Amino acid sequence: MNRKPVACPEYYPNTFDKLDKAIRESFTHKKGPGTLQSSRRNINLNLLAFPSESIEKTGPCQAWGYMELAEANFPETYLIIGTNHHSETKLSTYLFADWETPLGNVKINQDVAKTLSILNPLILNEHTAHENEHSVETQLPWLQFASRDKLTDLTFVPLSINLTTSKEITKLAETLNTLTTKHNITIIATHNIEDKATIQYIKSLDAEALKNYKLRRNKDIRNLAPMLTLMELAKLQNKSAQIIDYQASAKKEDKNYYACIKFK
Repeated sequence: MNRKPVACPEYYPNTFDKLDKAIRESFTHKKGPGTLQSSRRNINLNLLAFPSESIEKTGPCQAWGYMELAEANFPETYLIIGTNHHSETKLSTYLFADWETPLGNVKINQDVAKTLSILNPLILNEHTAHENEHSVETQLPWLQFASRDKLTDLTFVPLSINLTTSKEITKLAETLNTLTTKHNITIIATHNIEDKATIQYIKSLDAEALKNYKLRRNKDIRNLAPMLTLMELAKLQNKSAQIIDYQASAKKEDKNYYACIKFK
């Protein structure tokens, strides 16, 4: 049995027509790209960070990020890193079933997931971290839409993390760095950017400074762990952070800002 969606309708519409319409309107929105993606180009995008909030809040921003992904080379698989808000498990993947969204099913790449667990035995195959978690799932409709030309080949690996220390985050980055030498993967880290100071820390790849900044503001470091992991991985691969888009929420009542970021 497939893993059923748990993030809709709170984070995205729960029918095919409404979800497809919401994503298309995000692309054509005045704050979005203004058009749907064109054909793929010979460009590699392997490290990306996208918001994990609702389409209502982040749609135009997400559209900018997924347009770049849709026009890049199609990888062997995608690895999506999200925060584990619902269990004490530090590192968890999910090999039990494909994941379902209103746009269809997305297959798990079993080979890459198993390689990941071999590289780091602390990464468990268990379901509790994923049962009620939205952070990975919110990326799937966007990924499906951006992969319309490759849907039969689309696979992904979910990675739900509950990390709070620099040592844990660095170790995971090292694992992922090794994984990228064995498989052609694109890694997407989910996050929610709140202010320009955060953007500056990300651009400098100063993970420790960003962590301390959030601690001073009494923020939960678990929510930052996917981004911190990607920053450490970017340093290992000698890549720099580039802002694809940064804008205020599309929902007036929400005062937060959101960003799509690539590391090249």
